[in-house]
Amino acid sequence: MKKEMSSLKNKHSQNNKKAIVYIMVWLLFTASGFVLSLYFNWWIGQIMLGVGFFQAFILLHETGHYSLFKSKKINKLFGHLFGFISFIPFISWVDMHNLHHKWTGWRDKDPTTVGTVNPKHGFVLKSVVNISWFLFLPLFTIGYRIDNYWNLRKIKTFAPKTNRKRVLFNLLIIILIWTLLIILFTDFYVSYVLPAFLIGLMMSDLIILSQHSHIDIPVSNGKDVKPLKHAYQVKYSRSIRVGSVFENWVLFNFNMHEKHHAYPGVPSYYLPEMQCEEKNTRNFWTFICKAKLLSGENFVFSTTKKTNKML
Repeated sequence: MKKEMSSLKNKHSQNNKKAIVYIMVWLLFTASGFVLSLYFNWWIGQIMLGVGFFQAFILLHETGHYSLFKSKKINKLFGHLFGFISFIPFISWVDMHNLHHKWTGWRDKDPTTVGTVNPKHGFVLKSVVNISWFLFLPLFTIGYRIDNYWNLRKIKTFAPKTNRKRVLFNLLIIILIWTLLIILFTDFYVSYVLPAFLIGLMMSDLIILSQHSHIDIPVSNGKDVKPLKHAYQVKYSRSIRVGSVFENWVLFNFNMHEKHHAYPGVPSYYLPEMQCEEKNTRNFWTFICKAKLLSGENFVFSTTKKTNKML
């Protein structure tokens, strides 16, 4: 039995060749986006570049699990690169995202979902939330990144061992370099980078919100609860399907969220091979159509139990 477990682990361990293929695909989308935007078709180019920005976030996620490359140092190196591109400090990403995997299944224990418990929104903020969701404006993704990975107070609360000075330094370096580049190449950034970055955020908004939003996840209400085993977190996660080619080469299997929570250490290029119960898997277009029929407030901050809407 031990030999079988060891063989299974080795079969799905990090593979540098597969990692390099993912990096090359990301470079292809990014470079093609710039070339198309500059010389051929701006709209197609910006969409391609937007995919590149979204893929950078997905690869940040993968390097944060240290599951892209075999070497932890190389994962960290690329993690900081993709964190810079995604405007997320790699240091805070690793710690807060690990806590997400620890506490999925308890909405008030998971630092990435705690804000959905008893939100206090006035009329103006509710209106902004609902309008943004209706118009596909990536308000939630922007808030998700700032509140979870820039928020030093929240990081101290949920990850007290994290060196906040290092996180702050990491964030200031990202802001400084981005600001310097925008000042030096203002016209280029406004015309060819920022629109694509916004498109990437819009893509991220739809995929990330599909993963846990509007699922009836329990609240501990201050009780002393234990983290759920990975296999039990699956029912509190959702996967979306858009076709295997698109999933593998555009989304890098980031859509297979149930499998990812069942096997968080398995590299994404192996997720299609993994087996787990996938009761929450949905067709992407069907899911989005149903989700958009809900207000942004209900979709993100309520659950199926409250709205009686199954997505």
